[in-house]
Amino acid sequence: MKAQAGVSLIEVAVALFVLSVGMLGMAALQMASLRSNQSSYERSAAVLGAYTMIDRLRADVAAARGGSYNLALAADTCTPPAAGSFAETQLANWISDLQTSMGSSACGGVTCAGGATGSCVITVRWDDSRARGGSASQLFQIEARL
Repeated sequence: MKAQAGVSLIEVAVALFVLSVGMLGMAALQMASLRSNQSSYERSAAVLGAYTMIDRLRADVAAARGGSYNLALAADTCTPPAAGSFAETQLANWISDLQTSMGSSACGGVTCAGGATGSCVITVRWDDSRARGGSASQLFQIEARL
């Protein structure tokens, strides 16, 4: 019978190759999971931010119905309005909170229609391009009656 030399080395090399491919797959899965988790967090923060603005509007209904809280959503960069009146201070704080929780690209806009119904549309925009299929200009919009 012939002696088989080096067979166990080949078996070890194949086992290490299979193990390394499996570890690379696990690392890729972990990275995808982290990206999706961040995207989910930002979506939740957008919803929470919009509801926070609704609460601020309901705390100052007369000014909201009068259009004091109307803020156009900026197309490129988002700078909070200068704090002056109570409504401007609330908007500046809201934009600052959005940017703190969702990144510097986050921005928000408010459009309130006058009248007895007091219908307001709150829009939150952020960069979700890191997520798979995400947009660099992801929008969340909600309408509320005051």
